[in-house]
Amino acid sequence: MESVIANTAKGPVEYTLMGSGPVILACHGTSSNCFSNDGYAPLLEAGFAVLTPSRPGYGRTLLKVGASAAEAADALVALLDSLEIKTCTVMAISGGGPTGVALTANWSQRVRRLALIAAITRPEDRANEPAYHNQIAFYGPMHGVIWNVLRLVSRLSPHNMARSTMAIFSNHDPEDALRRLTPDDVKDICRFYQRHSSRVGALNDLTHTVGKELLQRVQVPTLVIHSREDKSVPFSHAEWSHAHIPHAELCESGFTGHFYWVGPDYQRVSQQLVAFLRADAKSS
Repeated sequence: MESVIANTAKGPVEYTLMGSGPVILACHGTSSNCFSNDGYAPLLEAGFAVLTPSRPGYGRTLLKVGASAAEAADALVALLDSLEIKTCTVMAISGGGPTGVALTANWSQRVRRLALIAAITRPEDRANEPAYHNQIAFYGPMHGVIWNVLRLVSRLSPHNMARSTMAIFSNHDPEDALRRLTPDDVKDICRFYQRHSSRVGALNDLTHTVGKELLQRVQVPTLVIHSREDKSVPFSHAEWSHAHIPHAELCESGFTGHFYWVGPDYQRVSQQLVAFLRADAKSS
């Protein structure tokens, strides 16, 4: 898969486009970029196209294209304009939550539906969360070295990497989690560490805000997918967005926590996500 640079009205934006059909615009999470395709397979098989830009500060999209969540949303709309895509569904994942919410709230005429998946929607309270300060340290000056070590370990010792990932990203017992994962799940977890991770993008994400008022301005049908065992982004984010987005429904993912796309529960979750997206096609 190769990426493309679009010269938009807001500046150059890197993106990938997979599949064909109604467009899902994916706002990727932290430690990702436009090459992130975790959990995309059921969407592509269902006949959707997935457009994944590198958010500002990630990949080849410079931070100056849109440092705030609102500015990043504006840049993504400029990408839609460049590609002559009139409307889309927004799928905001993890650290891409604030950008996805801002895009949907500020550009309601361009967004048909919103899926929030393990998404940060209450960043203002993150400093009070148990894992927050560890995450800050992770993106410190040595982040590049640490990420290279994780990449190496994921290649040399996949099962140990999967166990450690479950310990970091899920509140579930990591030994039990590992026993319940398939070999393909382990491969999918390790594949996550093969991508580039941007310290610039991650630290900028920490400055993003949402606010209750912005959530209340989201007027499209919204599916909130989150695990109660998510150790990275607590379930309280899902409860907050579910409570304040007028047309939101909640779908609980499984024991793998923040790594929602692996494990036996993802088949059920992806089926609900596809049904949610297809409901838009039926109503249009």
